[in-house]
Amino acid sequence: MPHALGLSLLHLIMGGYLIGQPPIDSVRLLPPPPAPGSSQEAVDRTTAAAARAGVDGPAWKSAIREVSIPNADFMQTLSCAVGVQVSADKTPAVQKLFSSVTADFVGPMERAKSTWKRPRPFTVDGGPACDPRVAAGQGEKLGYAYPSGHAGLGWLLALVLSDAAPGRADAIRAWGAEVGQHRVDCRVHWASDVAAGRMLGLAVYERVASTPAYQADIKAAAAEIAKAPPLSCP
Repeated sequence: MPHALGLSLLHLIMGGYLIGQPPIDSVRLLPPPPAPGSSQEAVDRTTAAAARAGVDGPAWKSAIREVSIPNADFMQTLSCAVGVQVSADKTPAVQKLFSSVTADFVGPMERAKSTWKRPRPFTVDGGPACDPRVAAGQGEKLGYAYPSGHAGLGWLLALVLSDAAPGRADAIRAWGAEVGQHRVDCRVHWASDVAAGRMLGLAVYERVASTPAYQADIKAAAAEIAKAPPLSCP
């Protein structure tokens, strides 16, 4: 099954903080996707219908900008939340955090997706999705829906960067929550996919946050952010 977060993410993955530790058992951690006919599935269908009604609207257009992690638009919205320009060359310590927690997140995410094999909204109702692969007839390249990798990684990064820049924590966490909401707006995820992704992101954060390597990297990233020139965003 193709990687749900896009090929660009593969370039980020190095060693994580949890190497040598038992992996997070995402299948036991997360509840299964909502059962057909359940009240939770009804909520998913309602939010998906609302997203379909919003195609080409402001939320849809914002979601397009964050289709790929970590494309330039994704990194720019993240930078605005942090208050400094975040990039591999300008903030290498932050990039190391990004790469390491991503490595810890991807394996459990993929295991859960391959276990439940949940279809995405656009495949169920035949409607549009903002990812260009769908428009090109290649929607299968997005993989399965549950849990949302974008939502989980966005929330994980928000928690991590809140440690590195506590003065910007509110803006950073608002950004992390928005990453997940945009996946619903894009019509590539159900609302419950997003909730499960955030749950997995939190679980990864709680595991990595206690490691000495993470704590050392947070100090380095905090120092880097403190020295960086402030970024002005509209």
